[in-house]
Amino acid sequence: MDIIIYTKPEILKHKQGEDGYEEYYWYLPNPPKNFKEGERIFFAVNKQMVGSFECNSLNSCSEETICWNINTWKDIEPIPCKPFQGFKYKRE
Repeated sequence: MDIIIYTKPEILKHKQGEDGYEEYYWYLPNPPKNFKEGERIFFAVNKQMVGSFECNSLNSCSEETICWNINTWKDIEPIPCKPFQGFKYKRE
């Protein structure tokens, strides 16, 4: 099941490869139990969901990380989203 992470625009830019790396991760102290490799990690900024990465590994940096390659980013038509902390499961 895909997840959504709400963050600041500058953090999303960094996670999209602004500094030249291709692999990034996100630390989640309470990792999603219903999330698997190959599913999408959607990102929301400024009260809008704007795109997603495909998860390529779980727990590779530590037990609470999800990882992706910047080349898997897909823009989406912005979807309104209230700010929140942590992650949420994405419902269709």
